[in-house]
Amino acid sequence: MTTALAGERAELLRVERRHELVTLEGFLGLSQREEYADKRLELDEGRLIIMPPAGEMHARECAWVVAILMDYARRTGGGVLCNNPGLVLSRNPDTVRAPDVAYCREAVPLQEVSAGLPARLPQLVVEVVSPTDRPNEVVRKVQQYLRAGIAMVWVVDPEDRTVGVYRRGREPQVLGEGEVLSGEEVLPGFSVAVAELFRLPGTCK
Repeated sequence: MTTALAGERAELLRVERRHELVTLEGFLGLSQREEYADKRLELDEGRLIIMPPAGEMHARECAWVVAILMDYARRTGGGVLCNNPGLVLSRNPDTVRAPDVAYCREAVPLQEVSAGLPARLPQLVVEVVSPTDRPNEVVRKVQQYLRAGIAMVWVVDPEDRTVGVYRRGREPQVLGEGEVLSGEEVLPGFSVAVAELFRLPGTCK
């Protein structure tokens, strides 16, 4: 076991043994430490989560979703967030999630764009399912996003080639390749064929 991995494991064991919850401030401090510099971290109601690398397919799919949303942003004036922006979803206990992609409908003055965690929650969050994701964890994330006030969540599944659409107070929808994904009133005027989401540039059958 490397020194970094040993230190990471010891830190988690210390937290577990004391039954302590990690706060937002503690989470931000941990994320700056050298042993966590190359790790993807989240905080689930005070519980630190270290996420493994998601893989090539996940990375290509995320990039394509960003490109599609960026085209919409250029036409409408919104903004796309990627590279796992940390969203503070709850306090006491603290939850920080790092979605694959997020969309903010309103333009933000450049001087108000945070160098740290976003000050505003987006209207849309996109999670791209990776081979390491557990279904119950994906559902938990979706519930946390909606409870925090995020209007819409898309769960893109490259293996099943489906998109789950989640809205607070509505029944979830699962769209297949023959259907169209709409932004509804959250992203007015946005629509894309589900099949198009899986036609990844630079790949072929």
